[in-house]
Amino acid sequence: MKKLISSILLLTFSFMTFAQNNFQNNINVNGSYDYSISPEYSSKMIVSLNNVYYDAQTMNLEEVKSGYMEKLAKVGITESMLKEAPLYYALLGYEKEGTVFEFKTKSLEEMQKFLNVKAIGVTRSDTNLEAELSSEQMAEYAKLAFDDAKSKATAIAQKIGRKIGKAIYINDTNMKKIVESMYYGNTEQKKTYHLSVSFELL
Repeated sequence: MKKLISSILLLTFSFMTFAQNNFQNNINVNGSYDYSISPEYSSKMIVSLNNVYYDAQTMNLEEVKSGYMEKLAKVGITESMLKEAPLYYALLGYEKEGTVFEFKTKSLEEMQKFLNVKAIGVTRSDTNLEAELSSEQMAEYAKLAFDDAKSKATAIAQKIGRKIGKAIYINDTNMKKIVESMYYGNTEQKKTYHLSVSFELL
């Protein structure tokens, strides 16, 4: 029994000593790099008899749709520029007839025109900005964020009379595809690539 307790104490002490030394010989820093994106904007509009509060007994869905298309045409947006998504509408669970139209564009000005069009029976569902980074872009931004982290680690090490060695751990949680809601007016085309790096501390 005493041998077992001694073995456990020795193992615990060894682990604590290793962890302490490992902690003392590492430096963990975060690096970042700001980059620009060219996003595509998308917005969905719900066209539904559920949203018709006046003349509800006399209007049908085709009249609601045609009225909306006429107003869109006045600002230069045609029906061919829209994608209809009846399944999306069905999943919303409305009681009355309806559909959903999605509009996509890389022009923020054109998206604003689309959003400004008001019509009977039409309500906005969601508006997002989307962008996708290539593997080459991610590698480039990761390297630049790494350089930033290395610069920080070097400066800190110099202040305490130490030097940094090789990178022993890199954590990259950046996503290749960027999808963000524009609900609060977010149109930011600048993003930041973040990287966490652990260096040897010599």
